[in-house]
Amino acid sequence: MKRHLVHLLLIVSCVNTIFAGVQIQQPTSKHDAAFAVIIDDKTYQKVSAEIRAYQAALEQDQLSTYLLIHSWKNPTEIREQIIRLRKQDGRLEGVVFIGDIPIPMIRDAQHLSSAFKIDQQGSYSWQKTSVPSDRFYEDFDLKFTFLKQDEENPLLFYYSLNAQSAQTIDKEIYSARMLPPVNDSTRYNLIRQYLNKVIDFKQHQQRLSHALFFTGHGYHSESLNAWAGEILGLREQFPQLFSHGRSLKTFYHSTDADLKMRLLNELQTEFLDLVVFHAHGGVDAQYILGNPPTVTIASQIEAVKLFIRNKLRAAKRKNNPIAEVKLDYMERYGVPLNWFDNAFDEAVMRQDSLFASKMDIYAEDVRKIAPQASLIIFDECFNGAFFQSRYIAGEYVFGSGSTVAAIANSVNVIQDIWANEFLGLLGFGLRLGQIHRLNTNLESHIIGDPTTCYQNDFSEYANILLSINEERLAECQDLLCSVHVPLRNLAVHQLAKTHSKNFEEQLIQIYETDPSFIVRTQAFKAIARQRSAAFETLLLKSIHDPYEFIRRKTVTLMGDVGESQFIAPLILSIASDPSRRVVFNARTALSKIEIQSQHVEAISSELSSVISVDMIQEILSNYAYSKAEWAKQELIPNILNDSLSVKKRIAAVRYFRNFRYHAAVDTLLDIVMSSEIGDDIRVALIEALGWFSYSKKREQIITTCAQLAKRKGYSKTVYTEAEKTKQRLLAGANNPLTP
Repeated sequence: MKRHLVHLLLIVSCVNTIFAGVQIQQPTSKHDAAFAVIIDDKTYQKVSAEIRAYQAALEQDQLSTYLLIHSWKNPTEIREQIIRLRKQDGRLEGVVFIGDIPIPMIRDAQHLSSAFKIDQQGSYSWQKTSVPSDRFYEDFDLKFTFLKQDEENPLLFYYSLNAQSAQTIDKEIYSARMLPPVNDSTRYNLIRQYLNKVIDFKQHQQRLSHALFFTGHGYHSESLNAWAGEILGLREQFPQLFSHGRSLKTFYHSTDADLKMRLLNELQTEFLDLVVFHAHGGVDAQYILGNPPTVTIASQIEAVKLFIRNKLRAAKRKNNPIAEVKLDYMERYGVPLNWFDNAFDEAVMRQDSLFASKMDIYAEDVRKIAPQASLIIFDECFNGAFFQSRYIAGEYVFGSGSTVAAIANSVNVIQDIWANEFLGLLGFGLRLGQIHRLNTNLESHIIGDPTTCYQNDFSEYANILLSINEERLAECQDLLCSVHVPLRNLAVHQLAKTHSKNFEEQLIQIYETDPSFIVRTQAFKAIARQRSAAFETLLLKSIHDPYEFIRRKTVTLMGDVGESQFIAPLILSIASDPSRRVVFNARTALSKIEIQSQHVEAISSELSSVISVDMIQEILSNYAYSKAEWAKQELIPNILNDSLSVKKRIAAVRYFRNFRYHAAVDTLLDIVMSSEIGDDIRVALIEALGWFSYSKKREQIITTCAQLAKRKGYSKTVYTEAEKTKQRLLAGANNPLTP
């Protein structure tokens, strides 16, 4: 009897352990991969039965699953637990955070986001100027300094990215949030209902058979070529959806005047599996449609009146003088005074509100429907702001429909990301988290169950895909010959990541010979990461690529490199590329390159047979000379003008984070080393120069940062920022396609 009791106690101790006050329930079975559920103790008490059922479902999915239960005090203790568990069990591939789990709010790491560039030192709150990001938990090489806990929301903890940290993201694990879009006690019932929905999905898992892709207004510069290019890529990534009995629907915002209702109905279509939204967005809204086209003078006048009424209302909300707004429009555009009438009339305001509600999807719209897609991807700003209540991605996931997972952004996101990069792997049975682990943006998160996956159409590849690592590179090399585009795409990514420069020649060969747009884009991205002479040579070829997305990224990177050899190709692109988005990006790129008189003569001679000299001059005047003058005559003088406030001088500095004008680098470096400026402006300059990751002058910036480190007399923040900028430039852009 005594021996039996000892044996029982040993079993219990293996199942439940306590480490640093954290209750850890061990997996009930052993599999090739492991997973962890991290939950606060109060939520666990409320939904413990559903958590145990979820754990059992995960074990059925071949994941050895840990439960970590605690009254979590801060993100640091959670991160330490994850790292400890990963060291203890190398099979750990991901975690999910359920309930009130502390949220890291990241500062001083905007280069790790795709578009977030707000002024941290301005008048905005810390909540608004920080990025809620669980990269804090996923990438063990990132190093942070704790700053403070939020006074209003105790779940928010602010951290600064260290200069000694890695300056690009490379995640060891994936993660997700199960956090309902409410801030009251009803969230426990929502979690309970949601977990039951997830368990049911796992028990009745289906193949990925039906998908819907939507592109909203104002996206990709309204370029139909960009939209068509995406469809070509989808044909390669999801060939199975183009067979009988399956479907892939694509909607463009201008194809239907009543597209909002059409979309809401489509979202409720039975058997729908995947939805991807490309559009603008807010925390609780998806901005899907623009104002309808106006074809008569009367309708155009009414559209202008509506625009003006909205501007007046916005001015009132911001406490700006309404009379000044009216005067501005009257003087600049000759707007008649009576066009401002009724802006604050209740009936007119209600009518305008109803009109606006027909163009966008709001949180309250989602609550009235039952979306059927198990996975929804929001390539939209702010939809995944999970630290706020009523965030719209949460409305889909925790609503009454069948959605069990979403990918959404906690802050704004750039339009030109490669949103569908690895989506084709969903058809190969990969868990969503495994795919999202390849996403390096600071703002992108999974909401819901990260282990969501579909039945595998190609089961013979599953084990290889689940365990590709440095020990299995031979198998990865074999995948380069696969007939399946998503597998070749993944193989290029993995091999390039492991082999680095030793793989460059093969990458160039893949780019030049592979028949797939997707695979060649992956090769192009990997070559761009090298920032080599071969990469710059490739840009002269890729600007003529048949795939619109490659051309779009090529012109952007030409501007960021800044070599004069790219001037003529950019002018030709502006004059002749059929994609409005490529043209838009080419104009921006041209503005970053210094144009000298000898360049103009050579360009005119080179392009005279295809573009008139007058057009060349017009392009240079509109998109190169004007920006150069702006930098030389306004921005740099404002930085040096000590009669201006420090705030205005730093504002001038910050323009160079996006407008990376290479000809200004020498002057900016001289200012950095000058004794005539204060350290606050010096720090802003050093940080701005860290965005020149592709610049032909990046070595000069690195050298100056090294020299600063040897000088005495600066504040600690100067040395810290100089080290960070140096490390950023040595590492390169976090995402080579969105520098």
